[in-house]
Amino acid sequence: MTLYPRTAFVRSAVVVGLVIGISQALTLLFFARNAYLPGIREYARLTVLQAELTFDTPRALADQDLADRLGRASGITVAIPEELHDGIMLLSRPVVGRFQEELESMLEEPVTVRLGDSRQPVLWVNAPSFGKQWVRVPMAFFRDYDRYLLLGWGVTVPLLAIIGGLLIARGLNLPLRRLAKVALKVGRGEAVPVLDTTTGTEEIQAVNSAFNRMARDLQHAQRDRALLLAGVSHDLRTPLTRLRLSAEFMQDEELAKGIIEDIEDMDAILDQFISFIRDGADEQPDFENLNDLIQEVAGKYSPEQLRFELEDLPRLMLKRLTIKRMLANLVGNAFKYGASPVEVRTAVAENKVLLTVRDHGRGVREEDIPLLLQPFSRGEKARTLSGSGLGLAIVKRIVDMHHGEIRLANHPHGGLLVEVRFPVTGKFVQPEPLSAGVR
Repeated sequence: MTLYPRTAFVRSAVVVGLVIGISQALTLLFFARNAYLPGIREYARLTVLQAELTFDTPRALADQDLADRLGRASGITVAIPEELHDGIMLLSRPVVGRFQEELESMLEEPVTVRLGDSRQPVLWVNAPSFGKQWVRVPMAFFRDYDRYLLLGWGVTVPLLAIIGGLLIARGLNLPLRRLAKVALKVGRGEAVPVLDTTTGTEEIQAVNSAFNRMARDLQHAQRDRALLLAGVSHDLRTPLTRLRLSAEFMQDEELAKGIIEDIEDMDAILDQFISFIRDGADEQPDFENLNDLIQEVAGKYSPEQLRFELEDLPRLMLKRLTIKRMLANLVGNAFKYGASPVEVRTAVAENKVLLTVRDHGRGVREEDIPLLLQPFSRGEKARTLSGSGLGLAIVKRIVDMHHGEIRLANHPHGGLLVEVRFPVTGKFVQPEPLSAGVR
């Protein structure tokens, strides 16, 4: 199926070409049966009649005058050929072949037909009953139709039809291509231009109108989500802050400590929910060095807790704060669910920047690994600890946003190994907002 065209434009061209080709073939068949065939049969009868008047000895003596008059009227005469060709031109071959068949059917003997070398097409006919003499038959039935006109008709008409079909297909494909480009902008969370609903066919206008309504609804949904984020950030964190202040003044230190830890867990879970919902549309990407961002995130950890092996890396088009959030989640998960020291390595391989984070814990069950990147999915050990199950899901969405890949595996010597690969891209390859990868 590799030869099957994939674009509507090429498919339209192929369909139009096939339809025109079949139409031309049927037209030629009709033309041959209703224009050439009667003329061929008529000249075959005249040729047979001339042969009978000339070579049938009893009749030849009595009908010589009739044979002469027939020759002058039709041009069919007995003559000596000057030069004959064994081959027949491609355009003349079907006509000559049918003429020969008609003669053999009427004479009931094999007939030899040769094409004469002349400006006007002439056929030379010989049969055993003719002896060594030849009958000269001018191809008037063929000459009346200009071969160059036929050739031009056979080429020009399909060509014009194909061009017309391609123009129609182009008129349909351009709005679809424009719609696809605008749909990509919607997926990336960019500003969407309003599609024209006044030009084009009624179907295209209806599609553009429906797409405009969808884009407006998505913009309203994004604004509502932004208001929800602001409400969650303000309305929930304010009472949490008051609860923490109240707990710090409690007399029971053990109870106060437990309440404060619960409040901190709630605040951390709230941060993860906000991070998961936030699409990063308000942050502009820039050329950044991943090693510098790793050093910034690792500043609060001691060298005994966090080890580095950082190679020289090319700058990547990254969203700085979003990547730092990803690194903080990776390192935080390694400390929370694994064991120190946590090893962070960077390298360049196969035109990709490779980032690996490994802890020295016991790892996770193999059957849990495919689930760890899904929202609200947690490993067996994580079920006994506080958390939302969004840490690695946030990491995956950030990696997807930067056109990267992520892979989880248990290290052979213990611990979970997280491997992230970012393609080395230029400034023209922009990260996509997380909303473009929502599943």
